[in-house]
Amino acid sequence: MTNNVPEYFQNKYLRLILFGGKGGVGKTTMAAAAAVQLARFRPNDKKVLVISTDPAHSLGDSFGIELGDHATPIQWSGVSGQWSVVSDQEPMTNDQCPVTNDQSLVTNLYARELDAKRLADEFKQKNEVVIKKLADRGTYFDRQDIAEFFDLSLPGMDEVMAIIEMANILEDGSYDILIVDTAPTGHTIRMLSLPEQMLKWIELMELMQQKHRYMSTHFTEKRYVKDECDIFLDKLSSDIERVKKLLSDGQTTRLSDGQITRFVPVMIPEPMSIYETERLISSLEKIHVPVREVVVNRVAETEGCLFCRSRRKDQEQPLTEIKVAFSKYDLIRVPLFPNEIRSVQGLTELADYLLGMPMPSSPRKTIHADEEPQGYLDINPGLEFILFGGKGGVGKTSLASATALHLAKRNPGKKVLVFSTDPAHSLSDSFKLTIGDKITSIQWSVVSGQGSGDSDQQPMTNDQCPMTNLFALEIDADKLLEEFKDEFKKDIEEMFDKFMGGGVDIKFDREVMTGLLTLAPPGLDEIMALDKIMDLKEEGKFDLFLLDTSPTGHLLRFLELPDMVREWLKAFFRLLLKYRGMVRLTGVAEKALALSRNVRRIQEALVDAKRTAFIAVTIPEAMGFLELERLIDALKNAKIPCDHIAINMVVPHTDCDFCFSRRTEQQGYIKRIHSRFPGYSVAKVPLFSHDVRGEGDLEKMAEIVFGDGKIA
Repeated sequence: MTNNVPEYFQNKYLRLILFGGKGGVGKTTMAAAAAVQLARFRPNDKKVLVISTDPAHSLGDSFGIELGDHATPIQWSGVSGQWSVVSDQEPMTNDQCPVTNDQSLVTNLYARELDAKRLADEFKQKNEVVIKKLADRGTYFDRQDIAEFFDLSLPGMDEVMAIIEMANILEDGSYDILIVDTAPTGHTIRMLSLPEQMLKWIELMELMQQKHRYMSTHFTEKRYVKDECDIFLDKLSSDIERVKKLLSDGQTTRLSDGQITRFVPVMIPEPMSIYETERLISSLEKIHVPVREVVVNRVAETEGCLFCRSRRKDQEQPLTEIKVAFSKYDLIRVPLFPNEIRSVQGLTELADYLLGMPMPSSPRKTIHADEEPQGYLDINPGLEFILFGGKGGVGKTSLASATALHLAKRNPGKKVLVFSTDPAHSLSDSFKLTIGDKITSIQWSVVSGQGSGDSDQQPMTNDQCPMTNLFALEIDADKLLEEFKDEFKKDIEEMFDKFMGGGVDIKFDREVMTGLLTLAPPGLDEIMALDKIMDLKEEGKFDLFLLDTSPTGHLLRFLELPDMVREWLKAFFRLLLKYRGMVRLTGVAEKALALSRNVRRIQEALVDAKRTAFIAVTIPEAMGFLELERLIDALKNAKIPCDHIAINMVVPHTDCDFCFSRRTEQQGYIKRIHSRFPGYSVAKVPLFSHDVRGEGDLEKMAEIVFGDGKIA
């Protein structure tokens, strides 16, 4: 593994570069640094646009400016190593920023935090008349039912519109290079697979239009002429195919190596990141998205103290695994910097390092500033649900696992279940056990400190393992939704076979009805996962549930889901009732109504402070702090109780300049968190010198977070 210059810095044919990976690995930083580099070493008439598609945007945080859903110019010039940025619409003048022969004004970089929801809303508004006409022609639904149903439907339309917007940006020629900062792995994989899912939605609309075409030609005996509905379907199909070709490099002119598209996975030398990167690349290969480089970020290279040496030692095995697992790719090794990489100056220093220049040195340590005292989280032991949320990569899973273990050990009479709905599960890694989509008993030996899952192994004896009340589950939400769809389709088929004739109009209605669930709103799978948990609660199988949630952006959307899904289910139920005069809808209608009622119980549980607590997890960095503010504001709006903050990965006191520099910077953000959120219980969790995995690490983390005896 060498510090070679990324090929995407030099390839003049690339027009679309996407950065992705596990939450918290540095995707945004690498995307922003690439944008800075490509802008400053290209003529100013070659425009570079970097955009974020992550619902929890941090691109503006990376540049140190406020961005929105428009292309904001980022202009700078280096003078004696000092950098200044203009983020408004007025360019710098030569008086403001003197230009020398080797340090010229850079005016060709733009940044945007894409509002995909706005794009989806505009799409619906623009096309609602056509969409409702299609449904009106193809079903027995009346216009009011259609309006309610489609206002709440169109699954994943925001992500689809984001991809279409990317294609439009490149097609209209306003920018020469587009760099994309994507969401964490699980949701990026889902986004990239949406074009295929969208084609299924188009097929359903096509079925509705086919009924109209048949009726028009059958009864009039005239040649069919395309109308606005046909034009809409043709245009949408064309857009989706265009996106598929762009992502798979189908639009290439085959110049040089023939690629205009590149996906750059970013990872860190940790087991879970390795696994997620392998999964990401496998998914990219299936849809033919080109990959050449893999960035290995935050490699420990300093040896200034015992802590630094320990972290470097701990990364040796993962780095060896990376070298073997990703041998066919260019591995770009990036060390952990002594300070947070932020602003054009910091991003330029990172780009310079990738070009072969030395890493910035650590400032000499002086005296430690005053620090906030250690606090503890005081959790009500009578709770039923504890949720953990925060930015990707801040340690939500570790905190959830540690808390579950701590509560199970101190409450032997309670059965505790920790579960995950994040598409990129990592509970197995945290517990060092294979968990998967089954309830797995976590059995720990007090004597040996070794754990086992009871799914494939013989349980320990009582003498070896007195604690048998902790369980874990990585819910396969996609599987739950597919099972529901299959069951629904089967019921619909049986109803039409049994109670209706074989008329042509009935054939179309049968196909449309069986396809209705393709219009389920995004997140219905996660709601069904929570519904499964609520069933376990009502059955009395567990007393306490701990949820390891998705990263902030998708968590915020998830918090909005119960209302949207409940309204969609009610609209869906009303549509089913339209057929009650022709078919017996008892089974299907009851299922839709029951799920709607169950969503209500989820809502009631989430907002009840006597039953639910939310622990916000963050790290002491600018991006972590800003995302924490957004998260807690969203929780307040959703009326979900949150009085606890865990500040994770705090660099410990050591004797080296590198650690001192990072800790000093962190203390400023810790003070800001205490000042911004008075009245919250705040716990500081140190950065471990190794991955937090297994009973010993989790118990140690819990003792730091809760203090000895803090939870009865």
